Amino acid sequence: MGLRSTSSRYGAGAQAFHWLTVMLVLATYMLSKGDRYSLYSAAADGLRRIHETLGVLVFIVVVLQLLWRLIDGAPAKQPMARWMAAAAKLVKIALYALLVAIPATAVLGTWLEGLPVTLLGFDIAPQIAEAHGLGQSIMEIHATLGNVILWVAGVHAAAALFHHFYLRDEVFQSMAPGG
Repeated sequence: MGLRSTSSRYGAGAQAFHWLTVMLVLATYMLSKGDRYSLYSAAADGLRRIHETLGVLVFIVVVLQLLWRLIDGAPAKQPMARWMAAAAKLVKIALYALLVAIPATAVLGTWLEGLPVTLLGFDIAPQIAEAHGLGQSIMEIHATLGNVILWVAGVHAAAALFHHFYLRDEVFQSMAPGG
């Protein structure tokens, strides 16, 4: 398989971005367990730092993925019912919106609470004035969006499996690693 997509399969580049995003989102989510306040306790400092780094990496990978998409198009659309194609497009737009909004709300909320954001072990000091109440509200939005993305991604994965096992078309196979 080549780096670029073909008419029937996503290339290694698109697949790498897709599956790296999946792994980063899952790891980031798993490290977010517990309430937001315990995440900022001294005992959880290491987990918080890893969570924040992974979250920023999600954003970076998504930006690179979108840039890659500009030079490497998608495979030809599989024939399917109009409602399925519309649902697939809606879910893809929702996923990209969430993949941008979740890290953005995390950084904004954290800085509004007067706290630095960690990237690869380095603290990035707040770049905006502190507004604790607004920061808390935005962090609640961040937590909600973090839960929503799992549901939307679950629908996305279930649809791919439906295509593979029930419809027996090539939709799932076009993004599956390997031959």
